Amino acid sequence: MVKRLTFIAILIVIILAAACSSESDNQNSFDIQQLRADFINLIEQPTTTLFTQNIRSLHTTITSFSNNTSIQNLQAVKEAWKKAAEAFSSIEPYNIGEIKNSNIQTSFYTWGADDTGINAYIASTNTIDQESINSLPTTQRGLSAIEFLLFEFSEQQTVESFMNTRRINYLSTLGENLVSKSNIYKTLWENTRNDFIQNNQTGINGSMNQIVNQMYALLEDIKSLKIGEPAGIERTSNPDSELLQAEKSSYSLNLIKENIESIKSLYFGNANGLDDYIFSKTNTTELNDEITKTFNNIESAISSLNHIPLNQSIFNKPTEVQNLYNTIRDLLILMKVDVADVLSITITVTDNDGD
Repeated sequence: MVKRLTFIAILIVIILAAACSSESDNQNSFDIQQLRADFINLIEQPTTTLFTQNIRSLHTTITSFSNNTSIQNLQAVKEAWKKAAEAFSSIEPYNIGEIKNSNIQTSFYTWGADDTGINAYIASTNTIDQESINSLPTTQRGLSAIEFLLFEFSEQQTVESFMNTRRINYLSTLGENLVSKSNIYKTLWENTRNDFIQNNQTGINGSMNQIVNQMYALLEDIKSLKIGEPAGIERTSNPDSELLQAEKSSYSLNLIKENIESIKSLYFGNANGLDDYIFSKTNTTELNDEITKTFNNIESAISSLNHIPLNQSIFNKPTEVQNLYNTIRDLLILMKVDVADVLSITITVTDNDGD
């Protein structure tokens, strides 16, 4: 009897040891540097290229419109603006390291254009050139200023407003400025990609820590600044469409959708993703399954708005907007608690609403 119990005990120890060894081997075999390389080569680099291409396309259509201020050319510029804004939304999760330190993303798009300031500058006798544009607040340049100039009035009124030479010069110079900034952005990434891949730090300056923190920060912005406050869910109970990103173009929801798709592509990757890294740590799909479910819920919540712009749905579809807010909050919690815990990530971003 004693021999039998001893044999059973030994067998249990062997099984447990084998299980622990298997889990340890799984963790040790995961190539974290390859994950970082895949982030850069398969996701960031194509996203950056697409962004710079769309900025150049916007500038090209602005030039055509400047030469012939027709409604047809105006419509082309509007479509180019939307594509550029979507492309910007795709690069927002990459606001890390030297990119973040340079504050260049704010020069592309700080929403809430200063309409009064823009009109005052156009009405003045101040020089309109690259140097003067760079000296202006970010709310008077970049994509938000172009949005104001293109979408504030009816198309006929907009075309007529550009009979003002200084107004068309201002628009043209804004387009040139974006091209210049996009080239700087591209160069910044070209100079730091290898550093990102080779960065083996595990603290707050580590590449993975920076990526997860920026994903979390963007989700927090979407939840609070792009939905919560404009919809009257946070800080006030009164919806205010003027707080929305891309309110004048009625393109707010599209840009949120692009943000979510970009975050999702980072999480699941193209070859390797955070999901693979998490699986190597946990040896289970439980967390990844929950993340997948939450992304699906967010996409369903966006679809439930039936392409109705947020500047209308925050008033007409408050239940659906609240549901979208809730699903994004669910993903935030998973990122802040579960993902951060598994990957030993320190979330350094402070919640906007204190939740």
